[in-house]
Amino acid sequence: METEDTTVHVRHTISLLRPSTDSNHAVLLNGWKPLFFIVTIFCVFLMPAFIVAQTKPAEKASVPSTAATIGQWASPVYFCPKEPCVVGGNAVVLHTGSVLFYYYPVLPGGLNSQALLLDPLTGVVTDVALTIPRDIFCSGVTVLANGQVAVTGGVLTSGNHGDTYTTIFDPLTSAWSVGQDMYYSRWYPSGVELSDGTVLEMSGVDSTGKYVQTVLESYNYTTGAWTVLPTSANLPSSVPYAYPRLSLLPGGSVFMSSPAPTTYLFNPVTNIWSPMGTVNYGFRFFAPHVLLPGLEKVMVAGGSPTYDDGGTTATNTAEIIDTSALTPVWTYTGAMTYPRYNENLVLLADGTVLAVGGGGGGGQFTNPVYTAELYDPTTAQWSVMAAQAIQRTYHSTAVLLPDGRVVSSGSNNGAPTQITYEIYSPPYLFKGDRPVIESAPTTLTYGATFTITAKQAGGITRVALLRPGATTHADDFDQRYVDLTFTVDKGIIQATAPANGNVAPPGYYMLVIVSSNGVPSVMPFLQLSASTTSAERQKGSVPAQAKK
Repeated sequence: METEDTTVHVRHTISLLRPSTDSNHAVLLNGWKPLFFIVTIFCVFLMPAFIVAQTKPAEKASVPSTAATIGQWASPVYFCPKEPCVVGGNAVVLHTGSVLFYYYPVLPGGLNSQALLLDPLTGVVTDVALTIPRDIFCSGVTVLANGQVAVTGGVLTSGNHGDTYTTIFDPLTSAWSVGQDMYYSRWYPSGVELSDGTVLEMSGVDSTGKYVQTVLESYNYTTGAWTVLPTSANLPSSVPYAYPRLSLLPGGSVFMSSPAPTTYLFNPVTNIWSPMGTVNYGFRFFAPHVLLPGLEKVMVAGGSPTYDDGGTTATNTAEIIDTSALTPVWTYTGAMTYPRYNENLVLLADGTVLAVGGGGGGGQFTNPVYTAELYDPTTAQWSVMAAQAIQRTYHSTAVLLPDGRVVSSGSNNGAPTQITYEIYSPPYLFKGDRPVIESAPTTLTYGATFTITAKQAGGITRVALLRPGATTHADDFDQRYVDLTFTVDKGIIQATAPANGNVAPPGYYMLVIVSSNGVPSVMPFLQLSASTTSAERQKGSVPAQAKK
């Protein structure tokens, strides 16, 4: 196992927060430290320039006998031959099959964030750095219904102060454009797509760097306009934290699961929050969440009881709440073998959940956990998987690829390997032949019946849509696994699309069929929408306007 230098090069730290007397705007940041203000100055002036590179994927390794049980990690691959380079602290899976990674400015005196596209099949890396002077690191990110990526918020170069940025990335042109500004500055915000494609945005540090916004806004991707929600929608005073974990539920409400002990349900029709459950463990700072298949149960795993100094002790416990219950309560499920926080939870192609990376406590980059773990929702138990070579702690990412593998990257700990990525092949890729989707639609409307042809159709036991990952800071904003009803007759699979946008918000999904051995197919993308015409709308950028 590789031993790494875990010296902290950058600390993006937001201290514990408390309510402000102005409930309509923001929440004061407690425990302010001078170090908090120097992060962006360090990023802009001390990091060297990003060099464009094309890397080769890791050489195909021999398959160990344990691969069908614990999976296999490929050797780490450098995005660039050397620093300066992008660290994969923000990751988005695009419907083109590439993965977008972006970072902060690395050129001395530079003001534009660096970004790259990784083709996980060829290993080709393409420089797609912003051509506009803004720093979008530690932003919110949502894949819109039209497939474009909306990056919300960012940080001013004069200090760790939030900004009103809306920045759009178009996967079809690999180009960035400026969208209409939000009304409120946000750094470390969270967003979630609602049933009609509207993006609900909340939290984030304001322009003074001292407060967390409590006001909510919504973004209409077809008009490019932001709308401020009424004061009744303001964040509850007990949860004024950055990057709140959000999940859209089948009833249309949004569930906030952590880090605070009291969890809440938001009704986007009435714009009212209601408490729903109390986490047994208490505060779970830096803990990831995941909406499990079935779309009614939410799991949080790991975390730290404290926020200061990048976390103290880590827990291996995990809890689940069934939001469909008459009286939803949090209950403990199986515990992980390794206590950790800042890990990533990734929904895999077979509906299981992979925990990747994280730290075992004592700070942002200390005591890294290299061994992955796999959670099976049917047994409520975790299993130890293979260990990766590079530490992936704070500012790390992991997302599911269309071929069923997982790419893990990031963690700006200062080690030379911080500019690498690793690809993991889960056990299901070593359990026999994969079913092959020979044909399937590329567009789909709600409630429609559609045909999938596959030679192995008779042995298919599961058909599902997976929303691609968009993640940072152990917070995947929108991933979901949507099981579909289906029948099989003479080698033809007849499946039914999700009933509405509450079950699956409009946008691009990966289509998977799973064999009786639990082996998934490669997953082609299709676009889900309310109508075939809406699937083709709004491919261009939105107008830029000055906002308050």
